[in-house]
Amino acid sequence: MGHLRNGQGVYGKLQKRLDAYPIGAPAAPALYEILKRLFSEKEAFVASKMPVRFVDLKGIAKRTGMKGPELLPLLETMAGKGLVMDFTRDGKTRYILSPTLLGFFEFAFMRVRDDIPQKELAHFMVEYVHESPEFVRSIFAGKVQPGRALVHEGTVETEDLPRVLDYDRATQLIDKARLCAVSLCYCRHVMEHEGKPCGKPMEVCTTFNGGADFLVRRGLARKISKEEARDIFAATREAGLVHIVDNVKKKPAFVCHCCGCCCGMLTAINRFKMFDAVVTSTFLAAVDAGICTGCGLCAKKCPIGAIEVLGEEKKGKAVVDERACLGCGVCKPACAKEALRMAPRKEKVLVPEDAWHRTVLMAIERGKYQNFIFGDLDRLDHSALRAVTRILISLPPVKKALLAKQVDSQYLQALLD
Repeated sequence: MGHLRNGQGVYGKLQKRLDAYPIGAPAAPALYEILKRLFSEKEAFVASKMPVRFVDLKGIAKRTGMKGPELLPLLETMAGKGLVMDFTRDGKTRYILSPTLLGFFEFAFMRVRDDIPQKELAHFMVEYVHESPEFVRSIFAGKVQPGRALVHEGTVETEDLPRVLDYDRATQLIDKARLCAVSLCYCRHVMEHEGKPCGKPMEVCTTFNGGADFLVRRGLARKISKEEARDIFAATREAGLVHIVDNVKKKPAFVCHCCGCCCGMLTAINRFKMFDAVVTSTFLAAVDAGICTGCGLCAKKCPIGAIEVLGEEKKGKAVVDERACLGCGVCKPACAKEALRMAPRKEKVLVPEDAWHRTVLMAIERGKYQNFIFGDLDRLDHSALRAVTRILISLPPVKKALLAKQVDSQYLQALLD
C-alpha cells in the first residue's frame, strides 16, 4: 500500500499534475479510485513527471530518470489506453499527458474493452463528474469553455443564414475536415454501465483532423467517410440531441451529440445551474406569444429546461429563459404552430482562434497560466515562481490586459518561449 502514503503517494502527485491543466482535477476519493484503475504505479509516476506542454522521449527520460528502451514501451501502452497522446511531425514524436475530461475519461469508454474495469470506472466517474460540485466548478469556472453549441442549421430562417459563420455550420466542419472518425458516446456508455441507459444513439461521438488520427491509430475510434459523418449528424438532430463542438474557429477536434440526462456539460447546467458550462450558439429561441398555444412540446424537447409554459391552464404561453438557452434549435421542430424561431443574438459570441488560444485563455481565467511557464512541479524555484506569477496575473489590470483582444497569442507564445 506504499502508493497510498504521503497524500495518496504517486497518485496524489498525478492528481496535482492533472490539476495544473485549465481543465482541472480537484482531489476527491472518486478521482483516486479512477486513477488507480487506469494507471499502474509506474504509469502514474511517468505521467506525474510530464510537463503541461508537448515533450519528446528525451525530455520525458530526463524528467523521470528512465532510459528510452524502458520508457518507450510504457508510453506505447499508455497511448493505447488514451492516458497520453502522441503525435508525429517531421519525423519527431512528441507526447502530452491527456487531461481528465476531453481526455482519458472519454477515451476509456469510446469502445467496449476488457483491458480496464469499465463498470467500476463508470461508478466512480458518475460520482466525480456528475455529483461533485468541486469538479464542475473547476472545469466551468470561466467564460471560455471547451464546448460550444451549434445551432441545427435547418432551424434557421433563410434570411438569417448569412449570419451562420463557417465554424458554426456542421456541414462546413465536415467538408473541411481532413479526417473523420466516430466512437461510442462516453457519457451514455458510462450511464449504460450504471444501469441508466437513455436509449439515445450510442456510436455518434465524432472527431476530426489530428484528434481523429490519434483515436483511429490507437483503436479508440473508427475512420468514417464524410457521407457517414453527415448521416450521424442528421440522425442525432432527429433524435433531439445537442451538437456541442470544440470551441475553436480553426480545425475543431470533436463534435459531441449530447442529451440532457447523460452529458457532463449539460448536467452542469441542469444540476448545478452553471449556465456558462457550454458557450451558446449565435442564436436564441424566441416565441411569438400571439401564435403560441401553450402546448408545452418545445419545453419537453429542451435538454436543459430553458423553456417553460407560464399562465393559466390552456391559456399559457411558452417563455424562454434567455440566460440558459443554448441556441441549439432542438426545440424548434416540436412547434407545429411555427410560433418559435431561432433569432440572432444581440450579443456577440467570442470564439477562440484555435486550441492553443483557447487553452491559454482558459488558463488565464482559471488562474493556471503560470503552469505553462514554470511547469516542473518538482523544482522548488518553479514552485516559488508559479506562486508569484499567479498572484501577479490575478491582479485585475494584469488579467484584463492578458485577456484583452489587443494582446494576441503571439505575445503569449513569446512569453512561453
